[in-house]
Amino acid sequence: MNALAIPVPGRKRGSFPVELFINNILLIALLCLIAFFSFRSGSFLTVSNFRVLLTNYAAIGIVASVMSMLVISGHVDMSVGSNIGFSGMLSALAVTQFGLPAPLAIMVGIGAGAGVGLINGILCAYLRFSPIIVTLGMLSVLRGVTLLIKSVEVAGMGDTFFMMGNGSFLGVPILLLVVLGVFLLVAAVMSTTIWGRYVMAIGVNPQAAFLAALPVRPVVLALFIATGAAAGLAGVLLVARLDGASPGSLGLQMELQALTIILLGGVAFAGGRGRIFGVFTAWVFLAVMENGLTILNVPPFVQLVAAGSALVLAASLDALGTYLGPRLEQRRRIEQQIAAAVAR
Repeated sequence: MNALAIPVPGRKRGSFPVELFINNILLIALLCLIAFFSFRSGSFLTVSNFRVLLTNYAAIGIVASVMSMLVISGHVDMSVGSNIGFSGMLSALAVTQFGLPAPLAIMVGIGAGAGVGLINGILCAYLRFSPIIVTLGMLSVLRGVTLLIKSVEVAGMGDTFFMMGNGSFLGVPILLLVVLGVFLLVAAVMSTTIWGRYVMAIGVNPQAAFLAALPVRPVVLALFIATGAAAGLAGVLLVARLDGASPGSLGLQMELQALTIILLGGVAFAGGRGRIFGVFTAWVFLAVMENGLTILNVPPFVQLVAAGSALVLAASLDALGTYLGPRLEQRRRIEQQIAAAVAR
């Protein structure tokens, strides 16, 4: 056999284009979606419209970015939607009924969300309860508690909250700066810190990670607390954006939105695989889709169909990555072994 015909690690002529396509299929779909909406409406591809669509989707982007680390570790939190409503309502009540200053009210909301995450983390990480069952139960509990605390809408959050939800800094919406900062922070944690490597190792094989003396339970607990805190921050920002809180609708079904973004972004539901850039792309994709359909006056029930289809697409991409990922990695190892044998 001609040695020149044998693939070598530097070339990867067979595997690289396939991996490149899989990793960037959502980015290609996003560009096609932007092109379609731009062709159908002249008001879509404008700076002002993109500011609005990303700002409106900022709260769910914060939750999805942080929760993606939890899913990479092999766990999930289905209570984030109700946690958003619960934390946002407590923050609103702290201002309107108890007269707390805005900074303290913000800390109340974030602290409440983190407290819910702490409970979920103890039950799932230390008591070994099923994360799906625990957090689905917490989903109902928190919504009921929120309605028990206050069953009517709260409004009038004051100038500080209104500025945080609707103001700008150097021409950039404050909400957009916050969500971009959270995405960058999560990306830095996953790519540059030892905790990021712990998260990935736990997701790949939690038993092996435990036997390797990795702090599996503390890491999972910390991820649940971080996800809860992110939901609390999202609740505060939604309240600031809307200048009020509705206990029955605030954060409703946002857990499904967050999970759709995470899975659509290439994070494996079983854990052990995921890229924060993919989650960011999925966040922009869903924001563009919802905004574009609204501009085209598509009925709301058709938008629900589109959102559900996106979740099915996310599951399909998850299955595709699960099927092809190990095979591409095995092929790469075989190519390296053949190249090493030829070199000897």
